Amino acid sequence: MPARARFFLILTAAIGTAPATAETDPPRYPTTVFEEGATGAAVTVGDVTAQIRLVSRPEVDPDLDVPVLEVVVGDRKVLEAVGVASGFGFPTTEASIAEIDPNNARPEVYFTSYSGGAHCCTHVIVATQVGNRWKAVDVGAFDGDGDFLEDLDGDGHAEIVTIDNRFLYQFDGYASSIGPLQVYAVRRGEVADVSTEMQFQKAHRDWLATLEEGWRGAERWTSPGFLAGWVAARQRVGEGLAAWTELDANWDHEADAGEEVCLIAKPIEECPRRQKATLKFPDRLKLFLEQSGYPLT
Repeated sequence: MPARARFFLILTAAIGTAPATAETDPPRYPTTVFEEGATGAAVTVGDVTAQIRLVSRPEVDPDLDVPVLEVVVGDRKVLEAVGVASGFGFPTTEASIAEIDPNNARPEVYFTSYSGGAHCCTHVIVATQVGNRWKAVDVGAFDGDGDFLEDLDGDGHAEIVTIDNRFLYQFDGYASSIGPLQVYAVRRGEVADVSTEMQFQKAHRDWLATLEEGWRGAERWTSPGFLAGWVAARQRVGEGLAAWTELDANWDHEADAGEEVCLIAKPIEECPRRQKATLKFPDRLKLFLEQSGYPLT
């Protein structure tokens, strides 16, 4: 199984959903469906229509057609947003209509386009009404298939749920790397990282339980890619220092020759000589967590 598919099976098992395919349930939110050979698709909820067309935009990509989202309210076009080209011979783009931002009267349009490549990336844009105008909010580009919409706290407004992509490849290869859940919301036309808000604690605990279920026994203490994500996932629920202490006690320090790192937040090739140090994995992880917003407590 490709690593990308493996990750999403783990993620969806934790949050209780599965990507929609021809063999599974339909999408959780009304979503565009491209008919075979079609270059356009649309979906409508109430007076909001989201339409995607694959068109030539040489100023965006001189060689490939790119997906373009148009949002229409009633009979008036209110927004256009351009996605990324994939190079595949079939559409790798979708638009869904969902309640995301609680601060307006109309639902949002969640627009994804996949760039292609082994492990990256799906570009996510949320079109939302702000006052009397519509705005395209660039949420970011994330590893995975783009099926990130989930109402984690059951309040009727969906979040964008992925993992912290900074953990991928950081301490191990892609297939052996995992990260903590990362939760984004769109509020008043702005993207916000809401991962640490208390209403998402159950989701973090469910994700942690899924990670631990998949890595039992002594072998967990030999996988830096798993351990990095596991410690960060425990930090999400207030157990980070305890997890790191457990890791440090079980890690084979004698077999770990260490790696050179920069003690300040700079690439190693740009690091001043006096800020370089050779650290074993537990200490490299601790430094990375502190620099990435996961100070151990």
